[in-house]
Amino acid sequence: MIKKMWKKVPLKLRNRIHFLLHRINSNSFLLMILSFRHTLTCHRIAKLPSLKIRIGESRKFEGWVSANYQVFTRNFLDGRRPFHGVSNLSYVYLDNVIEHLTRENGYKMLSNIFLAMQSSGVIRLSTPDLKSICQNYLSSEEKYVKQLSHDLMNHGLNVVSMPDLLRVTFCAFGHEKGYIYDFDSIKLALEQIGFCHIKFCRVGESMHSCLNGIESRIGESDYWSQMCVEAIKP
Repeated sequence: MIKKMWKKVPLKLRNRIHFLLHRINSNSFLLMILSFRHTLTCHRIAKLPSLKIRIGESRKFEGWVSANYQVFTRNFLDGRRPFHGVSNLSYVYLDNVIEHLTRENGYKMLSNIFLAMQSSGVIRLSTPDLKSICQNYLSSEEKYVKQLSHDLMNHGLNVVSMPDLLRVTFCAFGHEKGYIYDFDSIKLALEQIGFCHIKFCRVGESMHSCLNGIESRIGESDYWSQMCVEAIKP
């Protein structure tokens, strides 16, 4: 009922409300005040048995614990800080998280996750695929603009020409504060931290049953603008 009513709200008003909520959710002052919640979340999840966790999500998913670095979230978790007392993570899924962090903080997050994982635990990251995006930009094929424009139409990004493929990748969604990877660079980071069996996947694809089809938002452009990378802790 609520979802149906929400869809009846004019798009411009919905976008405005989303923008205001995002500003509150990501307010640095409020996040600093609430930073104590990171420790509380670690204590709570450390008591659970073998755990599947989605980092960067606040919504509920059957069989998973969702944790996010936001003001309005049940499980507040700052990936840049150690997960003290946590060693029970069996599956970790990060949906478009690492590109919002600097390279240094991205490495910190991956290291903290590695230390909190069980042996043979699996990590999966979904993030923009820099190499594929650049290759499609250089191809000058307008179909890529049309696909990206369609998938981002509700975000007011005005995708109309080839340079917008790069503009959205580096400047939209707060990416200008983070770091965009290609497969080789993120593979190197995972190897340096200690992960092994690092595999490149496309969205919706995995060798692990609980990760197969896990991406919840897929448009035509995601099949070439996103990459999924999986790795195992020895």
